[in-house]
Amino acid sequence: MRTLFLLISLAFCSVVTPSFAQVATEEPTVVNDIQIDVKGVALTTKGDTATVELYLISYTRGGRELNLNSFASGIVDSKGQPYLYDSMRIGKVLVQASDRQNYTHYLLEEDVPVKLVMKTGGWKKQWGMPQQFKLVFEDSGEQGKFLEVIIDL
Repeated sequence: MRTLFLLISLAFCSVVTPSFAQVATEEPTVVNDIQIDVKGVALTTKGDTATVELYLISYTRGGRELNLNSFASGIVDSKGQPYLYDSMRIGKVLVQASDRQNYTHYLLEEDVPVKLVMKTGGWKKQWGMPQQFKLVFEDSGEQGKFLEVIIDL
């Protein structure tokens, strides 16, 4: 009887006890001492405008200038096709595609998150949710060299 009780209690404990499996945590994307975090991805209710929100955080002591190639950066659809933005806001700076401004210069302060919001109009529902974001900016160590970073959303 005592053995039966032990077997039942052991079986009950193994069923009720939660398992402590390892949960995979995604490492932040860090390129050229800039951490890039995805805040959100959204489509309008009509599905005609895609919006991607990122946070950029500089690890460079004393801050650094971010020289963003705005025409090379964009939202990427489910088929891998990049699309030009209609509007891009980094911090308090708003750039419209109609401004024809190829480069956007922004001073990133050390360890201060800066919000980057890019909106692309003319999005079609059949493209689905944006899958990636292509960010192109100048390397802080070599002037004239641009880094292309693909961020999975």
